[in-house]
Amino acid sequence: MEILTLTPEQYGQFLEDSRMAYNFMQSMPFVNYMKAHDEIEIYGGAENGKLLYALPVIFRPAMKLFKYASSLREWVAANPKLLQDETRLQDFVAGVSAKLKQKKAIVWLVESSIEYQQHDRNGDVLEDGFQNEDYREMLTRIGFEKGCLWRGYDESRQSRWVSWIDLQKNMPETSHGYPMALANGLEEYTWQELLKEMAGNTRRSFQKTDLPYIVTVRKDGTEDFDLTDFDELLEASAEKHHFGVGSKEHRKDLVRSFGNHGYVSTAYLDVEAYENFLNEKEAEFTAKEQAAMEVCEKMPNSKKKRNQLLEIQEQKNHNEKEIAALAELKQTEPRKRIPLASGIFLETPSEMIYLFGGSNPALARYMGPYANQKEMIRLALDHGLQRYNFWGISGNFQPEEEGYGVYFFKKNLGATVGEYCGEFYLILNNVFGKLFLDKIRPDRKQA
Repeated sequence: MEILTLTPEQYGQFLEDSRMAYNFMQSMPFVNYMKAHDEIEIYGGAENGKLLYALPVIFRPAMKLFKYASSLREWVAANPKLLQDETRLQDFVAGVSAKLKQKKAIVWLVESSIEYQQHDRNGDVLEDGFQNEDYREMLTRIGFEKGCLWRGYDESRQSRWVSWIDLQKNMPETSHGYPMALANGLEEYTWQELLKEMAGNTRRSFQKTDLPYIVTVRKDGTEDFDLTDFDELLEASAEKHHFGVGSKEHRKDLVRSFGNHGYVSTAYLDVEAYENFLNEKEAEFTAKEQAAMEVCEKMPNSKKKRNQLLEIQEQKNHNEKEIAALAELKQTEPRKRIPLASGIFLETPSEMIYLFGGSNPALARYMGPYANQKEMIRLALDHGLQRYNFWGISGNFQPEEEGYGVYFFKKNLGATVGEYCGEFYLILNNVFGKLFLDKIRPDRKQA
């Protein structure tokens, strides 16, 4: 196999020609984004002039004199069968390793894009589902050392546990956890079919987002977008859930890199529309209350009519409390549109990724996160994508465990649990590579 150093244009053409699903970190926009911050090379493996594999590799400093190489989501193959072709993969890995040594890389870290085993939405392993330990074993035979199958959040690695909604029917049974061809003949779900798979309270929350005072604004990376509202909401969520917010400029650069496939979607409370809505409801309930009282006067012994009056009065009281709460909110919040929830979304030919998001916990009753998710799930369906990917979860599924709340929110949206095969290491320098790997991955021997 001939190992080539590809230009970004050649890599982009390979992705387009292969018509294979791939992760957003393997995409051309992401490679362009990373090139602005890191040293990157793109390697291809070809036979008889035809590219079979392509792989972006990031180089970063290691132990002052050396570098380490990192591939965030493995290689992209020209077709699904090549992902399990051990002979060709061994040739490709050996050829790339030689290139990495020439760049003074002492270790190569690869994070897999292959799913490890099939789970249900509760996080339980499906007994009759796929299991890809044989893939991990294959990588060890071609030279890699397999890492541990960790749970929890680890900022030094990409998410191993994710949560997603399959937008095409029978995907797990067809893919067995491997990337698929984009044109795979599977039927797309409808929005109504997805709604049926969601929790009852989630369906009701989505219904509330159809009210006229909840407004969703979506912009893409080609437009003049502003992340001020997003940053405010992300910081509010970070304060509540105790996580870091990262670099504002990097997020903006990432959305711009994805162009018309990078999105910022924000749900707002339109204060004037909400006030008008409440005032109209108040007039409606007042008229209904008056009419019901007149009926009760004519039929004082009717329990049914008295109950109807009480129900109307309860609705009226609730509406009056909402009017009072809005008046109080207006005293502290002068904006005519108040941001409720916002997210950054990236689209590849196969999936929509909800990468970053935040919301205002104090205004949760307005269902901003649900308005955002509905906007983007429906867009993913319109674009015929394979998955709607909520991205990282902790891999912990008990209420008392770290990250349970994030997982539970996504579960109620109908998401199931995905688990990747983890991280793999190829030592390129027996002395310094082992020392460096011991330092950055002390848990790897737990595999």
